[in-house]
Amino acid sequence: MMDASEFMNCMARWWEQLSYTSWMYFALFLPLVMIIYQACRGRGRRIVLLLSGWFFFASLSGFLLAVNVLTSLFVYFLGRKLEAISLDKSLKKKERKKKKKLCLFWGVVILLSVIVGFKYLDFIGLNIVRITQAVGIAYDWKMLDLIAPAGISYYTLEAIAYLSDVYWEKIKAEDSVLNMFLFMSFFAKLIVGPISRYPECEKLFEGQSIRLIDVEEGYQRILWGLFKKLVIADQLAPGVNSLYSGDYMDGGVALLAAVMFTIQEYMDFSGAIDIAIGSARVFGVRLHENFRQPFFAKNASDFWRRWHITLGRFFRDYIFYPISFAPSVTKLAGGVSKKIGRKIGRFVTPAIALFFVWISNGLWHGARWTYVFYGMYYFVLILIENILEEPFAKLLAKLKLRETSPAVRIFRYVKLFFIVIIGEMFFRADTLGKGFEMFKKIFTDLRFDMVIKHIQDIGIDRYGYFAAVTGIIVVSVVETLKEAGIPVRKKIEAIPLPVRFAFWYCCIFAVILFGAYGAGYDVEDLVYAQF
Repeated sequence: MMDASEFMNCMARWWEQLSYTSWMYFALFLPLVMIIYQACRGRGRRIVLLLSGWFFFASLSGFLLAVNVLTSLFVYFLGRKLEAISLDKSLKKKERKKKKKLCLFWGVVILLSVIVGFKYLDFIGLNIVRITQAVGIAYDWKMLDLIAPAGISYYTLEAIAYLSDVYWEKIKAEDSVLNMFLFMSFFAKLIVGPISRYPECEKLFEGQSIRLIDVEEGYQRILWGLFKKLVIADQLAPGVNSLYSGDYMDGGVALLAAVMFTIQEYMDFSGAIDIAIGSARVFGVRLHENFRQPFFAKNASDFWRRWHITLGRFFRDYIFYPISFAPSVTKLAGGVSKKIGRKIGRFVTPAIALFFVWISNGLWHGARWTYVFYGMYYFVLILIENILEEPFAKLLAKLKLRETSPAVRIFRYVKLFFIVIIGEMFFRADTLGKGFEMFKKIFTDLRFDMVIKHIQDIGIDRYGYFAAVTGIIVVSVVETLKEAGIPVRKKIEAIPLPVRFAFWYCCIFAVILFGAYGAGYDVEDLVYAQF
């Protein structure tokens, strides 16, 4: 019989191992939630999902679960306040709008202040120290080393989107505080998103029965996510860490490190999103897709319409459009057009809006200058693309080439490859200086003798290389088919049942055989869980 100490040790192991990629999650935690959920009815099902989310949250962030709960309460009451102002007929229209705007403004300020407090205070403090030292003022900053609550960057954007939609009267404020708690802490989207709009999560509140088709499709999506994460991303992770931290560095090593990290990041993040979407699907909830074959994009703008789609959607709807239509911005654009000309003036509004979008994108990822540079890097590139779009179209017409011609498509893909690789190289670099050093070596010291010499010494054995390369080929084939409009899952479902079962069992064994886990393996955290 298990004694108390053994039971506590067992619970501690559960507590430590509960993550999207652990067997505890998809083989024990998720089935257990499903069983309890199905055994309950109505309101009880929402309570099961809420408590499951809080348990999952607490296993990752401990006492910081309180931050999520308090944030949820704040958003709930502020949403009710915004709606009450909208319905207050004793106020004039102008007065109502002013009160609502003030209410929303302070709500957003408070929500962002919580993120700044946890994630950016040390960054701000250290940079103030650098400035004061540069001008000869003695000032010191004591590091706070605060731990940011898991998922705070994701659920804070969801909260801002919810309040903004209530402000614009696109949706009604939620009456049930239980629903608000559940929206803000649903475990499937808690750690890496996707960043969801309130109407997209209404199925959570219905408490509908679990259907076999949803379980089947949900677990298939989870399996696909585990394949990307364990077979590819985690096999490459030791090599990426070794290359970025190694003393030897030439252009070949820098290029290899950037390419490997780009693949690792995509497989890690998209794999985690697959697990999140699959987990939600089990309960009949369809979360928004976050990726759509990004490496088939034709330019940087298109890449970001396909990569981290829900983050881009948030910035588009709640930063780009409001700034673009702001009276001060349109007035400035009009003034520039009169003085310099419409050809240049028409880029003023999108340039200003894009700047705020991309500085926000960089800072959202974290308190590092490499992230700020990453945001500005894409701001400059996308602005240049917008300016050159018309001249490039005229050039193609003069050369009698079409957008879909092979030469143009190859040129676009090669250009995008280098744009993405260089961007990710800076994104992953420990410092901005290290990023520029790697960038310089690619163009001044591009040789591969160091790569050949150390390829076996970066923490990936032959087995790992085989698993990762095979996995990359499989994912590439699937994404190529999807880009061509071929419904891969439907094709699989059309296969006779015995063959289909054999196929899925082979997929399960592929993850078991080739996945990175077990003795001697250091668990790799989800890349985007830190943002």
